[in-house]
Amino acid sequence: MLIDSRWLACIYLLALRLGVLLVMTPIFSTLSGLAVLRVLFTLSVSLAIAWGMDVHLPDAPQSAGSLFAASLAELALGAAMGFGVFAAFGAFSVAGKILDVQSGFGIGSVFDPVTRAGSPLFATIFNMLGLAVFFGMDGHHAFLRGVAFSLQQVPPGAGWQALTPEAALRQFGLMFSLGIALVAPVMFCLFLIEIGLALVSRILPQMNVFVVGIPVKIVAGVAMLALTVGHLGPVMGRVYASAFNYWEQVLR
Repeated sequence: MLIDSRWLACIYLLALRLGVLLVMTPIFSTLSGLAVLRVLFTLSVSLAIAWGMDVHLPDAPQSAGSLFAASLAELALGAAMGFGVFAAFGAFSVAGKILDVQSGFGIGSVFDPVTRAGSPLFATIFNMLGLAVFFGMDGHHAFLRGVAFSLQQVPPGAGWQALTPEAALRQFGLMFSLGIALVAPVMFCLFLIEIGLALVSRILPQMNVFVVGIPVKIVAGVAMLALTVGHLGPVMGRVYASAFNYWEQVLR
């Protein structure tokens, strides 16, 4: 049985790129504890993409040094692409943590059975909502098309130039701006409540505003979020699009 060494090198390098990309993204975070399943999934997807595309097969490594250098290049490219997705989904965490602090839920946390750690309530809700909408909008198909696009731009083993700092800083800044845009109406509502509570504390200094304000802000924050959740679609679309726009800049 003859095995093409170039084909094996292509699958190996592609699996490295895709493996690092999946590790750094929260899209498949539910598989964090299943290492064997993640490895098998990465290898199967790499094999399917390489089989279904006309991928330029790299030359078989002539030495361990050349294989090591090609592996480092694929790991760096996968990490750069993973940073874009990580920063994009970080907007949901930023939005949730802002609401947790403003509404008073930041005092406590809920137990996350996936990460087995305490997580703020609104941040957990927004992270789950972001993942659900991502798969509901066929974002996983766009994700695989983006991986195929990376193979066309930078074939396995072809080498890759370093990431420009401007693209990374721009993506990092979008994480905060889009996170604020997601919860801007709720933030404004809670800000008005803060002003009202400040006026009440001046008029009635004997009232414990801290005890009264927390349930008021919780009820108002949850109610305002429920009223505005139907209008999050355009902003969430911008969050997902920012990751793929970042990939276009990285893969030039």
